[in-house]
Amino acid sequence: MHPIIFQLGSFRFPAYGLMVACGYLAGISYILRFAGRSGFRKEDISDLIFYSVLGGMAGAKLFYAVTYWKEFGGDFASRLGYALRTARYGFVFYGGLIFGAAVFFTAARLRKIRALKAADLFAPALALGHAFGGVGCFLAGCCYGRPTSCALGVTFTNPASEVNPLYLGVPLHPVQLYEAAGNLAIFLILHKALGRSLKGRLPAGAVTALYAVLYCAQRFLIEFLRGDDRGALRFGLSPAQLISAAVFIAGAAILTRLKAEK
Repeated sequence: MHPIIFQLGSFRFPAYGLMVACGYLAGISYILRFAGRSGFRKEDISDLIFYSVLGGMAGAKLFYAVTYWKEFGGDFASRLGYALRTARYGFVFYGGLIFGAAVFFTAARLRKIRALKAADLFAPALALGHAFGGVGCFLAGCCYGRPTSCALGVTFTNPASEVNPLYLGVPLHPVQLYEAAGNLAIFLILHKALGRSLKGRLPAGAVTALYAVLYCAQRFLIEFLRGDDRGALRFGLSPAQLISAAVFIAGAAILTRLKAEK
């Protein structure tokens, strides 16, 4: 597609970075807009956003490095050097989600913020921001799909894209757009659920658990259409699918428990 928006000399402005930045801005704007209605001070929520974003970015990069470490070079020094040189790209969403969530709940506890209610506020924003990220992946050519003959197939021809050179000129499933559309739909569902939560019709934590169920179900299915390296398979499933299955079960159990308590 269009991995580079423009180039001035050696400086390149990447489409992926632009869309990720837009996703962060959209998500943060959403959170701050509803912070007051959720009973939080914007100062406290701003701190949660800051630390969660840092933790998420670190976790996403760490998971990427662990997953593809052996492909970074022949020895530790070359691998570490490659990881540092490519710090601006190469992230694993679940790594960011896990680390970001850990930092979020730790920070919320230290600041004595109602963590579950705050998480319900963050969940729709996460889905919204992720939708922008999916478009960024499509423009960059990363996270590409398997070859397909269906009418939805998209052909990448730009050698600067992240698509495997063997797949250039081959119609591929636009899984990045599938996921972006799915995340947008999840955002709309969660936004409505948040409205019910603010009116006291849903218990704290319900919106977050609903996000876990919806996103993990979507991610589990989309993984079957991915054409990039998904890591070592276990039981015929990728690491992302195994994580999706585990989180889906946990989210469904929490929803069931909250419904029973309600």
